[in-house]
Order: sequence, then structure tokens, then C-alpha cells
Amino acid sequence: MKSKVISLKFVSESGEPVGYLMVNTDDEQFAKQTAWQWGEVHLDSPFARVELHQGVMDSPDVDSDIFDGVRVWELPF
Repeated sequence: MKSKVISLKFVSESGEPVGYLMVNTDDEQFAKQTAWQWGEVHLDSPFARVELHQGVMDSPDVDSDIFDGVRVWELPF
């Protein structure tokens, strides 16, 4: 059985998406906190908030990265 991920997007002050990340959890608050921390380290574009993108889904069949002990997948922008 596949594990669950939450699909999130990073949004700029103007409301434009500046990046996407999936976090290996089904806890939305934890996913947003993890994504925020990941974005501060890895995104070149500034962002104002982290929002749900596609919500909870099955983990993808592609390689993941580990950030603070949590599996994450950066999605192509």
C-alpha cells in the first residue's frame, strides 16, 4: 500500500504560484510547516504563504528527497 502525501503550493504576495511540493504525511498542518521550512531553504523566489494544491493523494512513483527526516517531492514548476 502506498503512503499518503499532501500536495502543496507556494504562493507569492501577488497570488502567483512560485513552487510546488508534496510532503509524506496526511497531517495538513504538519505538511504546511514542513513545506514552509523547506521553501525557506530551497526556493529562489519569495513566497507569502503555503496552500493546499491537490490535497491528500498517494505518494508518487518517483525518487524523493529527505528534508528534516520527512520524504518530500519537489514538483516541476
